Amino acid sequence: MRTQRSNAVAACLGPIGMSDLRLRSYHEVSGALFRREAGWQVPTSYGPLGSEVAAVRTGAGMIDFGDRAKIEVRGEDRVAFLDGLVTADMKTLAPGTSAYALSLTEKSRVVGDLRVFAFPDRFVLDVEAAQRDVLLEHVHKHLVSDDVTLQDLGPCDHIEIHGRDAVPATSASVGRDLRGLSVHAFETFPVDRRREAYAARVQTIGEPAVILWGPSGSVEPSWAHLSRAGVLPFGREAYEVLRIEAGVPRVGADMGEFTLALEVAPEGSISFTKGCYLGQEVVARGTYRGHMNRKLLGLRIDADVPPARGDRVLAGEDEVGRVTSGTWSPTLGSVLGLGLLRVDRVSPDTRLFVDRDGWDLRARLHPLPFVAPRM
Repeated sequence: MRTQRSNAVAACLGPIGMSDLRLRSYHEVSGALFRREAGWQVPTSYGPLGSEVAAVRTGAGMIDFGDRAKIEVRGEDRVAFLDGLVTADMKTLAPGTSAYALSLTEKSRVVGDLRVFAFPDRFVLDVEAAQRDVLLEHVHKHLVSDDVTLQDLGPCDHIEIHGRDAVPATSASVGRDLRGLSVHAFETFPVDRRREAYAARVQTIGEPAVILWGPSGSVEPSWAHLSRAGVLPFGREAYEVLRIEAGVPRVGADMGEFTLALEVAPEGSISFTKGCYLGQEVVARGTYRGHMNRKLLGLRIDADVPPARGDRVLAGEDEVGRVTSGTWSPTLGSVLGLGLLRVDRVSPDTRLFVDRDGWDLRARLHPLPFVAPRM
């Protein structure tokens, strides 16, 4: 059994071996510009950024995340093993539901984030392409004598439809009514006689959303149907704007091994009742103490261009933190930023400045999210 587990993990850690998304031809027809991310060519944009953001805010937009990895976790010990490595409670995660979670070091530093889909006999981990190897190495390091096997499912389709019209539009594309599906629940739908795929309700960047994922080629008909129905594609640049407007942190920018979980964890990502897991002792101490020295906070900035990650945030002459993400928000017509700031040095009334290449940009705290979520 140990050799089998090691081989399975080794296979997971191997190269993905594919750089073009399966739906690339659809993106090209829509006029997409591409960039390289984690070995994949992904659509950056299809047109004016404001139009892509507005499509999501006023109706529905769809994005291709076919570069995300899907890792299957099986074995008798899968629940206890995974429960000890992530911040969500795997013991109470019922089949047909999913959970967003963080994976931490012993000192409660953020290794990465993921979504876990629960099936009766297995879990499927949904992982950002850039985090795949790091997270799997972290899992492998803690896999000793557990009856657990990991298997990379290979290239899978994964599209997300976001916006107030996302659920009805997606329902039509898969031929079943998803309006009764609760947030975090998912269901199976047939693609053809041999294949099936999955539709999951989520709310990751503020607006109602549906994830469609499954074996390679299984979701392509839904993309084509949605396109014919007038649902516009949006690229990674628009997604970045939407997630900052929603105040959602991203691994590698706002959170990572340079942050403690409680400084940055999105709401609902940490279970405070599940019991022991890696990093839990530090989380418990911070929760008992009742505050953290730093927190991820929102900044509304008087400027024409957004700040860059690492720009200093100043109160008078004193540095009180650093910008982690910045963008121009077409929704609000303003420059926005996320920053890790000293909570004892800032308040809503504090006059702040962002040091952008020697220019002092006036800023003030703004509660998160910048754009209120809709259900």
